[in-house]
Amino acid sequence: MTRRQYRTLHKWIFIFMGVFIIMWSLSGVLMVLPGDWFGAVTRSNQPAADYHNINLSPVQAIASLERHTGTRPDVKRIQLQQIHSYLLYEIKAKGQKPVYINSQTGEYFEFTPELAEDVTRTNFEIDAPLEESIRLTEHDTSYPFGELPVFRIRFTDQQGVSYFVSERNATVYRSSVLSRIRSAINSLHTFEPLTFLTDSQDVKNWLLVLTGTLSLLGAIIGYILTLPAGRKNKQSAR
Repeated sequence: MTRRQYRTLHKWIFIFMGVFIIMWSLSGVLMVLPGDWFGAVTRSNQPAADYHNINLSPVQAIASLERHTGTRPDVKRIQLQQIHSYLLYEIKAKGQKPVYINSQTGEYFEFTPELAEDVTRTNFEIDAPLEESIRLTEHDTSYPFGELPVFRIRFTDQQGVSYFVSERNATVYRSSVLSRIRSAINSLHTFEPLTFLTDSQDVKNWLLVLTGTLSLLGAIIGYILTLPAGRKNKQSAR
């Protein structure tokens, strides 16, 4: 391969890689900046809970779940968890999603829209009327990434601001227009947009390998171009 061909290859590799490196650097910088600069705030303040009021043992909680479902689930994990003002047993059975049993009443616990609203108001001290409360089971433009399901809460006095309440632990994430733009840029750093095409982690890994290989190849070609030209090349250049 001639030096001219090396230069052409080197140029086109780094035209592509230059765009990628700029994108990678910009998204990396934004990732380490405080989220509250962009209106993104996460809060998980829990009211004080009285553990003396627990009436059910783990065995009784499992029995309550069996009565509720009419089946005998193969329980793999049970643990006590606080969600807002409730003390719950989180029960994970084989092949099933975690379910919650109230440790005081033995009732099956369901995260309601009213609870999501109450959690949001408590964490962010909001008095404005409710505009919207929707349970999201799939990602959309307002919530492209993150755990599901969540409740999306909006209030009349905050245009462009949404609150997302996790059913798993009652954590509330505040999102603004600016924070969503930042999140979209940040997602480029970790190749999150690829999740719209595939859930395979292998695809992300191979894309990282490809970009790393191209960078290494471009660097090697650059070193080759810094080496003294051969005698034949010198003569042809005269």
